Amino acid sequence: MKDKGMKWVIIADVMAVIVVGLFLWASYIDREVERQELEAQVAAQLGQDKKAAKSYDFDLALAPQNCEGVNGTVNAVLITDANYMDFTRVAINSAKENKCPGSVYNFYVMTLDVPASDETALKALAGDNVSVTVLPQKEVDLFYIRDTHVSKTSLLKYYIADALPELDKVLYMDSDVMVLHDLNQLYQTDISGQYLAAVKDPSWFFENMHVVELNLEQRGFYFNSGVMLMNLQKIREDNLVAKLEDYTNNNFRTYMDQDALNVVVGDKVALLPFENNAMNFFFKHVDLAKMGEFYGREWKTYEEVFAPATIVHFASSQKPLGTVVPKTDFFYMLQKLWYKYYTPLPPLAPIEQ
Repeated sequence: MKDKGMKWVIIADVMAVIVVGLFLWASYIDREVERQELEAQVAAQLGQDKKAAKSYDFDLALAPQNCEGVNGTVNAVLITDANYMDFTRVAINSAKENKCPGSVYNFYVMTLDVPASDETALKALAGDNVSVTVLPQKEVDLFYIRDTHVSKTSLLKYYIADALPELDKVLYMDSDVMVLHDLNQLYQTDISGQYLAAVKDPSWFFENMHVVELNLEQRGFYFNSGVMLMNLQKIREDNLVAKLEDYTNNNFRTYMDQDALNVVVGDKVALLPFENNAMNFFFKHVDLAKMGEFYGREWKTYEEVFAPATIVHFASSQKPLGTVVPKTDFFYMLQKLWYKYYTPLPPLAPIEQ
């Protein structure tokens, strides 16, 4: 009887695997059909057939990096909740895959409402000269205005200096980034006397009225808070956390933590090159020439924009995971690269309801 029971268990397991396989295959077919329909729509809008439109169905060739003499420790912070776990894992995995052998990476992941199995999945990313420390946090009790793609979890970045009292400097990165080159050159940027260093955000001309409301004309730029090299020592000395909390609780602002940081840090911010936070979103709305002028570049192709990037940032509600885009969209090229770092990762355990 035992043998018969075991046989039926094995049969049931095999059937379950077949059903899951069929489901995944059907899902793949549905996405390909949807992608082809999108490509046809794009071709029709351009008045061209599919062959005439450029295809981005290729592997982006990254700019080569010279690792000779590259060494040092990078302390990096990410913030995540259960919804962004896959993105966080890709951020760390891509950094591991593209770091120079002499670099040491210490990742500190501040988490909110993340199950123990997800914490284990994060720690499993540790490897040669790479450590991963998980720092569970409590929900921030501040007035919150929800942007279309910014969660309240983002407010945790106010408290990085408190969460890591032993560190004087960290590189903060949003979870929806992809690290394509070694981080040491960026990390070694001198930010003495500054609260942080960041890349200017094209909202300066893209949503100018919003930026004007923040009274940043004298400084002359608005920065993106998705990648910041942070001087934790100065942040503590000047009690910046209290100022950020006060601003957030008393000002109705669209982009929440990003607006607060832009205003509160004032002129104590240094600008980083675009390649340290290569935001894809704005290229959907502003042509290459205008964006190139804004960042002091002479881009002719999207490959020239993203191949030399240290960090690519999916800075909008459009994320690479599960998104269907036509192959004629440059996002497809970036999505394909993102999946290179996502596919080898083991699946996360299902969240219990």
